[in-house]
Amino acid sequence: MKELYTKKEECCGCSACVNICPKHAIHMKPDTKGYLYPTIIQELCVECGLCEKVCPLKEQKKEDIFEKRAYGVKNKNRVERTNSSSGSVFIEVAKYILDKDGVVYGVALTSNFYVKHERAETLENARKFQGSKYVQSDKNEIFRLVQEDLRVGKEVLFTGTPCEVAGLKNFLRKDYENLYTLDIICHGVPSIKLLKSCLNEQEKKKASKIKELKFRDKKYGWRNQEIHIEYENGENYHAPIWEDNFYRLFTSNYILRDSCYTCKFATMDREGDITIGDFWNIKNANEKFEDKLGVSSIIINSKKGQQLFEALKDNFQIIECSLGDITQHNLHSPSPYPEKYDEFQKDCLEKGFDYCLKKYGSMRLSEKIRRKFSPLKQKLKRVLQK
Repeated sequence: MKELYTKKEECCGCSACVNICPKHAIHMKPDTKGYLYPTIIQELCVECGLCEKVCPLKEQKKEDIFEKRAYGVKNKNRVERTNSSSGSVFIEVAKYILDKDGVVYGVALTSNFYVKHERAETLENARKFQGSKYVQSDKNEIFRLVQEDLRVGKEVLFTGTPCEVAGLKNFLRKDYENLYTLDIICHGVPSIKLLKSCLNEQEKKKASKIKELKFRDKKYGWRNQEIHIEYENGENYHAPIWEDNFYRLFTSNYILRDSCYTCKFATMDREGDITIGDFWNIKNANEKFEDKLGVSSIIINSKKGQQLFEALKDNFQIIECSLGDITQHNLHSPSPYPEKYDEFQKDCLEKGFDYCLKKYGSMRLSEKIRRKFSPLKQKLKRVLQK
């Protein structure tokens, strides 16, 4: 019986195998934690081997000979920046492609809070791809749609995690001049099932269904990374990344896909023409450039990426910086296993995720006290220094 992987860390869920199969013998199915993995319908399989050839985790990484350049950028349009996670790069690239009668592919959050890749031919539809979605998307057969658009000569923008961009390129099996790719600096991905468990817990607390979800809201500033939930009963929930249970499990690395802990794409050898992310180190790189609405880092990885940047640079405030100024951990190594990972997995199996959400996601009293009084401590310190 043919299998595509023996250990779960050997599959990143990119869906290239699903899209390449000429017999439609491969389908993505969720495991017990909700992560999507390919399964083969054995009676349909002709053992052509294409599914193994397109797997980005089985392929040797190609040598990167392009001399990269790095920038800090802020969209000059403050409305666009308000609606984006940081400096608002993606939407300007999308506009550029759409103005050329092109097509944009990105990650959307549906009305029932499902996360998936979609196709957009209008700016209105492409706006659904703005903002972070801290969940792995369902790509289904989206790579086939990308290929169809490329073959008829349309300009195409594809955005995703590095493994998704690599999966698409392997599936296409040739370079297309009309394909532009953006990859994100990826921390790792939780599953849709885990997100829904967290949302269900929030609905129980408020005794109301969730109407709207934003993973990153800037009402209290870019660095807070506020999750925002609006309920049907009119109530709202706001919490910074260090306070919300889902975020705490995510940033503590408890709820990442198995392959994320050994990710071969967590390096400076990027898959996209351009890499985008939050410029968290901007205060050290250029303190005056930061403001409440946020700054994006851009890494140019190819000649095509450089051409794209040159065409769009008038839409941004820009500072040039070194690659070393962009200090995100996942540009150099994968997110590590947390100290209590095995204990967490055991508790999930025996007691359920809702139990783990509270046990591992809740702030301890000592941390609550520290975070409550830290601003006062800093304020007093500044006063005494004067």
